[in-house]
Amino acid sequence: MKMNIIPLFSITFLLFLKIQAEVVKVCIWKRYSYLNETIKANFNNVNSNPGVQLEFIVPDSDFNAIERVTSTTCDIAMIDPFWALSNGGNMIPFSYDNDILERVKEDGEIYSGLMEDITVYDENKNKEIYGLPFFLDFGIIYTNQAKANNVPTTYEDLINISSTLQIDSTFGRTAKYACHFNDHRGYYYNFVEAVANFSNNENFTLYGDEAGEAIKNFVKLFENEIFNEKEWNSDADLLKDGFCRGDIIYMKNWVSYDSTLKDCGINYSKTRVLKSGTLKGDSKALARAVYLAILKRSNTKSTDLLVQVIKDLTSKKFIESLVNNINYKEIPPYLDVYNNAVQTEYCTRVDCNLYTSIINNLYVSHIAKFSRDDGVTNKHFSDIFSDSYEHYIKEIYKTKKNEADKAKDGLSNYFENKYVKWTDIPAIIIGGISVVGIIITLVVFFITVKNRNALVIRRSSPLFLYFMLIGILIAFGSVITYIGKPNEIICTVRPVVIVLAFGLSFLALFVKTFRIKVIFDKSDIKVQDKYLLLYSGSILLLELIIVGAWTFLDRMKPVIRYIGTKMHYYTCSNVGKYGTYFQYALLVINAIILLYGCYLAIKVKDVYSDYNESKVIGLSIYGIMICMIIQLIISAVDSLGHSVIFIIQSLMIILSSVILLTFMFIPKFWKLHMTGSSQTPSSQPSSQRPSNNQNNSYSTKSEKNGYINMQNVENDYYNNMAQRNNYYNNMNGSSESLNNGYYNNNNSNNFNNFNGNNYNNSGSYNSNNNSFAYRNNVAPEAYVQYNY
Repeated sequence: MKMNIIPLFSITFLLFLKIQAEVVKVCIWKRYSYLNETIKANFNNVNSNPGVQLEFIVPDSDFNAIERVTSTTCDIAMIDPFWALSNGGNMIPFSYDNDILERVKEDGEIYSGLMEDITVYDENKNKEIYGLPFFLDFGIIYTNQAKANNVPTTYEDLINISSTLQIDSTFGRTAKYACHFNDHRGYYYNFVEAVANFSNNENFTLYGDEAGEAIKNFVKLFENEIFNEKEWNSDADLLKDGFCRGDIIYMKNWVSYDSTLKDCGINYSKTRVLKSGTLKGDSKALARAVYLAILKRSNTKSTDLLVQVIKDLTSKKFIESLVNNINYKEIPPYLDVYNNAVQTEYCTRVDCNLYTSIINNLYVSHIAKFSRDDGVTNKHFSDIFSDSYEHYIKEIYKTKKNEADKAKDGLSNYFENKYVKWTDIPAIIIGGISVVGIIITLVVFFITVKNRNALVIRRSSPLFLYFMLIGILIAFGSVITYIGKPNEIICTVRPVVIVLAFGLSFLALFVKTFRIKVIFDKSDIKVQDKYLLLYSGSILLLELIIVGAWTFLDRMKPVIRYIGTKMHYYTCSNVGKYGTYFQYALLVINAIILLYGCYLAIKVKDVYSDYNESKVIGLSIYGIMICMIIQLIISAVDSLGHSVIFIIQSLMIILSSVILLTFMFIPKFWKLHMTGSSQTPSSQPSSQRPSNNQNNSYSTKSEKNGYINMQNVENDYYNNMAQRNNYYNNMNGSSESLNNGYYNNNNSNNFNNFNGNNYNNSGSYNSNNNSFAYRNNVAPEAYVQYNY
């Protein structure tokens, strides 16, 4: 009785497993469907989930599998890597974990390159992948030996041989040469491979000289009717069928079709893809993998389960088991597995000699190279290729226009991620203006330092003028950082340079205005130079700390800003979580400073400009404010294009610097020219210079805090002016009345001192109690300044 219980229990358990089995549906391409049973049989040896069973579905067309089958039928599907760009929304990416990382480290360059072509980045810039390589694939030339005895190795050979071919032209169906041209994905592989085989440089582009030569070559093939309309209507499957019917003499197609062509019953040979006659060495084939990917479904199974199934099916152990099976006629994605198989009977199933020579010269990571250029996924590459193919490239071939230079320019609009180059006209002009500005600023700096003891310079606080000029120099130099291709160093330097330029130049202007307001408001705030340095230095230090934190925690990086298929350019941008907050913090701080600066300019606008710089400071602040607003608006309008944005932003920086130079220094140099640099307080005999506050008494608390009476400065200044052709006597009469009467210049040329004291031109001192007023305001008892 016991002996019968065990078999019954086993049968029951197996039936239970059958009922509970998780069926995973896999879409497999038609040309690989001969391996269905082999894959099922070997899968149980590596299956990490014993309850999982595989069910294969064969779509009608390999290249339309994603569009036709994805969202309704399959859990896992074979995909071409280009599909990840054009149909990534129908797939579920998964983590680039340690298991996958170990595979990449173990197998070297080819497997690593295959993985790069399928890698994407999530919103936190962490690596994800759309699938794992199942088979390795690349292009070869198939030749119908019944119709051609010679096999071309270059495009020149193909043209020469084709001129001697005798073909059946009935209905114009026979093609001398055919490759997959009917959509932008098929065209991508043929075009990029052709460009690679016209270039001796591994770092070629899709819009350079090599691209022009490839376009010119394809046009020549159309002109000589080596291509015909079949190229626009046949995908890889249809080309294979046409080759089997004898409609194609030379066919460029994937090596994976070799196993199915053997059933056609025709004699054919296989050779490497074509190259330019000027290319050194052998031709280069583009490597691609056929990947297994997870498709989105409304009733999808656990992603973790599907990821594990894919890992099991693509593991080195499983691929080795397939290679050892006599039915397997494909190329494994692991190079060491292939190299080991070459020593076995595997080479009786595949052409190891040809495949080995091609594998040693494969072009890998091409999709990653052209679709991603900064570690950030360019999701628009498929759109760019599709649009250029449909609206530009097709037209070239159909009209058979051999215009290589025009083709390069057109392709550049699509495929070149633009930036302002040093050779661009705007860069040359703007750069030249900046250099001239730097030279002029250095000259101004030299004149200012040389005449630092002149009255007109002393009255403007030379120290702050120096800081202002340093800031202007940095501002002119900052324009240079916007020329050339951005890199991480440039993106890090830009905010630092802008903060220093704004901080040194505008803050110097700001604190000078602040001091004027404090003096005329009779405030107790200390505004000697050392305190003003402390105020402005604190603000600048705060901004530098923010920039430092920004740089350390989440610096800006070069990214490609996509506006449209013909407009995509490099720019420095925040790619992390925190960079935007640091940027906004700086904008808010500087906006507050600008607004408060405008407020100060309004408050001191009626102060007499011969005694301070209120008017020119106000004009400078207004000008800079307008420039900064324009610059902020322009930086937010991406659609203007990189050149227009560069021109406007650079001109606003330059204009801000020019405004400062014009309003803050030209008036001073004009007065310096009129009065001469020798008339300084120290140039007068001490007997002619009254001492300030001789009894050390102060009439107000403000004076006690450090205000310095300006008697000697004003006396020296106006004595000098009087000596130059009786300056005030020549101004429409003997007296000057400014609104409410700053000064009352009587016939004896006495000047009213701010304290109500008079000095005459001879230097004698008289005391009176004349009142003082300035425009619309009551004057402070002492108009003072520090180190003027």
